[in-house]
Amino acid sequence: MSRVEEILSLVRDVPPFPKVAQRVLELVENPVVTARQLAEVIQYDQAITANVLKICNASYFGLPRKVSSLDEALVLIGHEALKDIMIASSSAQFYQGNVGAGYLLEQGELWRHSVATAIMAKLLVRHVKDVDPGIAFTAGLLHDIGKRFLSAFVAGDFKNIMGRVVRENVPFEQAEKEALGATHAEIGALVLKRWEFPPEMIMAVKQHHNPDALQQDSLTALVALSNALVVSMGIGAGADGLATSLHGDGIKRFGITQDDLDLHMADLVGEMDRAQELLHLN
Repeated sequence: MSRVEEILSLVRDVPPFPKVAQRVLELVENPVVTARQLAEVIQYDQAITANVLKICNASYFGLPRKVSSLDEALVLIGHEALKDIMIASSSAQFYQGNVGAGYLLEQGELWRHSVATAIMAKLLVRHVKDVDPGIAFTAGLLHDIGKRFLSAFVAGDFKNIMGRVVRENVPFEQAEKEALGATHAEIGALVLKRWEFPPEMIMAVKQHHNPDALQQDSLTALVALSNALVVSMGIGAGADGLATSLHGDGIKRFGITQDDLDLHMADLVGEMDRAQELLHLN
């Protein structure tokens, strides 16, 4: 079995994304769906039910009293917050342990970077009219999921990959593909396709390291910009952090200024502090 075949076999065997979470994400797109209808779906997954209640009672939401009913929790937090909770709590299992070690990411750092990118995408989406905030958050959260599956392979070929990056000034992603036959962005796109996420989200994950991403569709540009900003702040940069570069003035088409970027990077620090308890960022 070739290395590419070995990598693809991992993708074929990837555990399914929780069906309950996907069904809830579909339901909340309906503006007239009720908390009771959502609760009827969520209740069939005990782990997700317990996690929703636990998160709702975290200090992050500042609710005036302890919530013990799923129906009540859903009414109090609202649909937008529910979408973020569902996707984050369902994704966390794929980031457990030292899954980014091959990219020189310490334990928990890949998860922190993914959450930070999701939050940044949610902040930036205010400037983008044709992207749903929930989709922006989800794409940001899952943009580096391919690293979870390529990490061990990168570690095995790390000296060769970094040698090309340093000596020949080759982008990390190019050296990654030449050594392994696939990039973490391409593998991430395959994983999302297997999980049956929307095509625009799959494309955003696949293209998030493309230097011309800012010139592409709105979601791709948003995820690429969010990732680059988070890396520039030193959150989960890892071995490929220096390879993150974007060409062009694509943000101007969204009316985003440098002052906006500075403000959102400052906002991210506070949001990450609040998310510490919420999403177990360690």
